[in-house]
Amino acid sequence: MTKAKKILCALLSVCVIAVPVTAGITSASAESVESLQQRLQDLDSKNKEYQKVLDSAQNDISEKEKYNEALLNKIDNLDEKISVTRESIEKLNAEISESQKKINQGNGEIESQLDALCERLRAIYMAGSASDLEIILGAKDFTDLIDKMSLVKNLSKYDQELIDNVNSKLDVIGKEKETLEKNKAELLQNEASLKTDLNELNTTLEANKEVLKDLYTKTDEAKDFLKNSGDEKAQIESEIAKYFAEQAAAQAKQQQQQQQQQQFQSSSSQSSSSSSSTSDDEDDYTPTPTPTPSVTPSSSGGYVWPTPGFYYLSSEWNEDRTTYNHGAIDIAGGGIYGATVVAAASGTVAYTNTYCPHDYGKSYSCGCGGGYGKYVWIDHGNGKETIYAHLSSVAVSPGQSVSAGQVVGYVGTTGYSTGPHLHFECRYNGVKYNPMTEF
Repeated sequence: MTKAKKILCALLSVCVIAVPVTAGITSASAESVESLQQRLQDLDSKNKEYQKVLDSAQNDISEKEKYNEALLNKIDNLDEKISVTRESIEKLNAEISESQKKINQGNGEIESQLDALCERLRAIYMAGSASDLEIILGAKDFTDLIDKMSLVKNLSKYDQELIDNVNSKLDVIGKEKETLEKNKAELLQNEASLKTDLNELNTTLEANKEVLKDLYTKTDEAKDFLKNSGDEKAQIESEIAKYFAEQAAAQAKQQQQQQQQQQFQSSSSQSSSSSSSTSDDEDDYTPTPTPTPSVTPSSSGGYVWPTPGFYYLSSEWNEDRTTYNHGAIDIAGGGIYGATVVAAASGTVAYTNTYCPHDYGKSYSCGCGGGYGKYVWIDHGNGKETIYAHLSSVAVSPGQSVSAGQVVGYVGTTGYSTGPHLHFECRYNGVKYNPMTEF
């Protein structure tokens, strides 16, 4: 009876424990992961569009800012020219005013001289006849005649020289005034032209400011999207990692339960073989549970080196990078760009990212592949996964089975990468661990 009861318990345990452990979890999680992967692809596609907008806007902003600076410099230059022109016009106005004073003064001198000449001639007339005959006939004697003739001639010569001298000065001053008036007219025309140019530049400057404002808005929108997208992608990757951790935990639980069942069946078999000579105390047997796997798995060194021929580590596991510690190893070396990357162990390709046009060294993340750029993610089973990042191209597809040493891609510098290298990452139940423990 005891033997039959134990066998029945064993069969019931197998039915209860072994069948449903992974069915519900795996199907539901797989569907969720597929949806998340699709969301990642959508985000990558939108990231591509917004990155183009950002790159284009940044170039346009740089050009418009230079143009804006040039416009401001030219406006300052025109303002200075207008100021100098106005000073010149004021100076010419002063010189023209001074010339007019001299002309008025010269005209006054001529008027005075003419008045004096008239007075003298009047005096001569009042003194006697003004004609040569009258002077001769009216002379008292020869000496008086000589005196009168000399007086008339001297007066006439003096006044004529005086008038000629004043007229000569007036002619010079008049020409100077005419030149000043002409220069003033030219300066006034230049001032008007400068003001027109200044108005046009101010109009252009305002239009350029509006263009810059629109570009700044587009840039801010693109940056906000890329930032939010990066946060969302990080959350999605975290959920994917959680899925693998749950899957691995379910698998470990199933294995543990199977081991417990095997131990239980073995114990039942031993009990049945000795049932004739022992008591039924075996019914109280409690199997020892299998320990839960640790974060860093033990390894027999079965992994294949992912970059044949290149073994230099430019960055080691857990390297301090100020704001975080490096959760992988970076393999580099001269001529490594384009080198083959092989699967470290057999498994199934879980994810790939084949889009990233930024295959060049950079000190920032372009956002492609969540910073990994082009990458391959392989599930090796038993909770183990490997990631091969910053590839120049990918040679496998999701769902494809690969064997250890099979080419999965080629070394590049896509994503957040300062130069050609392979970012090789190992995970166990979704948690990163030191890849060097596998070699």
